[in-house]
Amino acid sequence: MARGDTTDNAAERLHELGAFLRTYPVTGAAGHSYISSAPRSAGSSALPYNPDAEDRIRACMQEIADHTLAVNPDAGPLPEHLAAYYEWMWENTRHAPEQDQFRAEVIEYRQWLENCLAARDHETVRKQVRKQACPECGCWGLMWLPARRRAICTNRKCVDRDGVSTTLSLARLAHAVVTTRKKSRQARAT
Repeated sequence: MARGDTTDNAAERLHELGAFLRTYPVTGAAGHSYISSAPRSAGSSALPYNPDAEDRIRACMQEIADHTLAVNPDAGPLPEHLAAYYEWMWENTRHAPEQDQFRAEVIEYRQWLENCLAARDHETVRKQVRKQACPECGCWGLMWLPARRRAICTNRKCVDRDGVSTTLSLARLAHAVVTTRKKSRQARAT
């Protein structure tokens, strides 16, 4: 999911997550909630789905807004549509220092992975994990552990002080992927 790749990106995954949750709504004791970028209200037009997912989507939007406004306080109004948040972030951080653009790319990639998992698309995450070398040892033996929601290095020598295999959270994996991309771009530029 390289920047500019239109086949699969975080905005599309966030939108797909909303569609998935409309298709498979939560019923019973958990109740119903509504898709909206506005605060919840009793008179909202109803599209029932899992309220935990609504909180997750709102957290994604909030994280993007917080980062963008910290980098560029004059960023302007927040987008009305959910899918426009990532483009808004990139538009308003394009002149930011490199470290802030790096952080924005990490946020986008991590949220993309999280959105895949929220929509039960473990296969996409597994494929992305397999494409990445371990940031600790550099070997290409990362595997996805769906039950733990972590990547694990299969190199038996890549262990911590207690002898436990190196594992990566989605945040650490996203950081490693974006770092690899950055190094690749720099190598191609020379």
